[in-house]
Amino acid sequence: MYEDYLMHVRRSSENTVKAYIKDIRRFFEYIQKPPKDVTRSDVEKFIKALSKGEITGGNVTETTISRYISSLKTIFDYLQLLGVISENPTERVRHPRLRKKIPNFLTIEEVKQMLNAYNEEKELKYKTIISVLYFCGLRVSELCNLRVEDISFYPPYIKVIMGKGNKDRLVPISESIVPILEKYVDRYKPRIYFIENKGKPVHPSTVFRIVKRAAKRAGITKHIHPHTLRHSFATHLIMNNVNVKIVQELLGHANLSTTSIYLHVADKEKFDAVKKLVI
Repeated sequence: MYEDYLMHVRRSSENTVKAYIKDIRRFFEYIQKPPKDVTRSDVEKFIKALSKGEITGGNVTETTISRYISSLKTIFDYLQLLGVISENPTERVRHPRLRKKIPNFLTIEEVKQMLNAYNEEKELKYKTIISVLYFCGLRVSELCNLRVEDISFYPPYIKVIMGKGNKDRLVPISESIVPILEKYVDRYKPRIYFIENKGKPVHPSTVFRIVKRAAKRAGITKHIHPHTLRHSFATHLIMNNVNVKIVQELLGHANLSTTSIYLHVADKEKFDAVKKLVI
């Protein structure tokens, strides 16, 4: 099956598999042709319609268009592998040039305000979630799937199992949040997942609400979501002159180019600082 090919051969994440399947369905619904009759012209016609918003019913970004091209390339690679088609019609279809956007991030003071938004005694679980997202730079999916056995207090580190790109990594835990994590374990006694909800992993939407509520309580008007804390983690490390290769390993990025966006963030801060020099 194509899903097995994506997951076990190409090592794609579950979310990627779902997105690719959805993209491919939309393509064949639009083209109305069997795979063996699809040409490069058909693919380019679809991409053109996609960029005009005719496929999704709204504007799409270059990133989304690039994902659709990747989706189509993988399905035709798979069909070529099976001998259903002789050549891949997406072979010479170009991806759009992606513009790197500087990610939104929090200042150190804003992070402190969010960490203090929840009372440690009455809302320990919420405070723990905010702390782990920032101090360990985890993705939401990684936090939700974090198991009790993946955390060590002596020495303090988190083992992230099969993060994005199916790459395991070790993330040291900051000494400043070890007491909070130990207190959380002692109080809630989680069995399987570190952050549990009735024995099941906490849902990403719950984490999103917890982060949004913290930002609201802290009086932060920026558009905040859980990934903002991960961006802030990386940005603050770069601003403190941590080697970008180390930041790459902590974030679990497969390519250094992905991490390099945070170098631009640091540069922007420098330029903003110089602008304050007014004579």
